[in-house]
Amino acid sequence: MPDRLPDGIAPSGASPIFTQDTLPDALQAEHALATGRWGVLHVFEGTLRYLELESGREHVVAAPDLIVIHPEVPHRVAADGPLRCRIDFFRELDTGPGTRPPGWFAHEDVCLSFDRCDANGDFGETFYHIFMESNPAIGPYFARTDFGRQRRVLRDSVHMMVTRDVTDPDFRTLLARLGKTHGRRERNVLPELYESWLDSICRTAAALDPEWSDALEKKWRVRLRPGMQLVMAAY
Repeated sequence: MPDRLPDGIAPSGASPIFTQDTLPDALQAEHALATGRWGVLHVFEGTLRYLELESGREHVVAAPDLIVIHPEVPHRVAADGPLRCRIDFFRELDTGPGTRPPGWFAHEDVCLSFDRCDANGDFGETFYHIFMESNPAIGPYFARTDFGRQRRVLRDSVHMMVTRDVTDPDFRTLLARLGKTHGRRERNVLPELYESWLDSICRTAAALDPEWSDALEKKWRVRLRPGMQLVMAAY
C-alpha cells in the first residue's frame, strides 16, 4: 500500500462488492474523487490494476492488499481475471454547526438494543460461538486465546462502537490501537473477515434482543460500519 489515510477524516459510505463482471464502467474510465474525499480500495480476491493518469504510475493491487485513493487524482482501474473488491469512502471531518457524525440517526435505537442484549445473555460468549462457526479461516486466529478475557474485551469494544461516534477522540484512539494490533504486521487479520465479524455481531444481537427486527439490523450495521472501516483501512 503506497500510504495511509490522513488523520482527521471519517467514513462516509462504501460501494457494493464488485467482481470482474460487475466492476462499473465509470471506475474503469478516467475519474477522480472530489476535494476532501478519500477512498480505500480493498481487493478481497484476485488482482486489480490501479493507474494514476497524471503520473503514469500503475499499482498492481493483489488480495488481500488495499490502496488509498487521494482527492482530485485522476485515475482508473482494471481487473486482471477473477476479482472481488470494494471501495470505502472517507471525508474530512466537518465540525461546523449542525454537522452529523456517521450513523448518528441510529445511535439511540442501537444503544437501547445493546442494553436489551446485555440483560438477556452474555454478548461475548454468544458472539464467539457464532463467529467461530461463520468462517473456517477464523479459528486459527484464536488458537492461544484466553476466551474469558476475550469475551469481556469484545463486549466492551462493541459497547464503545455502539455508544461513541467516530469523531470522538477516545474512540479514535481505540480504533487506531485495534487497527495496529489487527494489521498485517501483528495479527494479520484479513480485511474481508471484518464482514464476517459484522454479520456475527448482528446475529448475536438478533439472538439476544427480543425486539429485533430487519430495520434494527440495518441500524446496527450503519452504526458499527464506520469504526470497522477505519480498522480495515489500517491493514
